[in-house]
Amino acid sequence: MKKKWIAVVPAIALVVSPLPYQTTNAASESENEEIQQLGSDSESAISPEFEALLNWPPEEQPIVKQGSHSFETEFIQVMLNHFGIETEVDGIFGSHTDQQVRQLQAENGLAQDEIVGVDTWTILLGKYKEEIFTKEKAIKFAEEVLDNDDLVFSIVGEIHKDSDGQVFYSSKAQSQDFIDNGGSGTVGFYDVYENGDVVESEPR
Repeated sequence: MKKKWIAVVPAIALVVSPLPYQTTNAASESENEEIQQLGSDSESAISPEFEALLNWPPEEQPIVKQGSHSFETEFIQVMLNHFGIETEVDGIFGSHTDQQVRQLQAENGLAQDEIVGVDTWTILLGKYKEEIFTKEKAIKFAEEVLDNDDLVFSIVGEIHKDSDGQVFYSSKAQSQDFIDNGGSGTVGFYDVYENGDVVESEPR
């Protein structure tokens, strides 16, 4: 009897052994799909490695032009893609990047001079900061800093930019008690900056 079982076991092994292999392949394909999805999602955001450049004012950014091969060039290419101007990201300011920079300049009323200088940096950085610094975020900053349950905040107009290139919203503060008693409720105006600073100001 033992000899018969020994003869049967290899046959069973031959039939059964492929199954774990197929299951492993299926799991790998699923994992690959998840990784690819994560990769595609992350491409829509600006990488943390570029945060330092995002925080430098346009006046302190380097002048980048055709022939440049640098980290700043790569950042410019990433930003162009972010704004829907398809550009190869290789860190080299070649003829294709030059053409895409011209397109950005034309769309924003700048001279098409093939150079990423102060004006073009202002557009690149300003457009991105406007995207991530919303009116809702500005109101939240004002509420947290002034910390007064009676105050109701609203944003006046669109985003502004000061002489240092910092973007901010003008916010109007109103007293809910005054409003409830029939008044306009306006008690002050504040400039709310992207870094969370809230500064008392005049109406704009």
